[in-house]
Amino acid sequence: MRLHRFLPLALVLLQVAFLTACQPPLEVTLASNSERLPGPAFVVDEPSQDGGAPRYDVIRVLAENGTQVWHVRALSFGGTRGRRVVYGEAPDGFETVQPPQPLEGGRLYSIGVSGEASGALRFIVGMDGVVRPE
Repeated sequence: MRLHRFLPLALVLLQVAFLTACQPPLEVTLASNSERLPGPAFVVDEPSQDGGAPRYDVIRVLAENGTQVWHVRALSFGGTRGRRVVYGEAPDGFETVQPPQPLEGGRLYSIGVSGEASGALRFIVGMDGVVRPE
């Protein structure tokens, strides 16, 4: 087989392998437009589940400087989880790895969820305690 015939096939196979190896995305959003301190709520959805519950095992919240301010993990890995996550409250079936630190007004944070799928949301806490997406 000549190289010019083999190269396109190799590129297609490489693309297929790359795309199928990626984790499916989770969408993380604020639960409402009126989320406030001390415990804003978030919603986790996984579009690839066609309405089924999202698949994640870890929740982490980081300050903009990279300092971890909250971390929980599932007691058993794999499987589906609830859609609603409230800052500082370990969901059913999760254990606290790092207790929550109070979120501060005027700061940027990110919440990340990961497992069979992963996703994140960067959010800002206003000086008035109102939480909004970045």
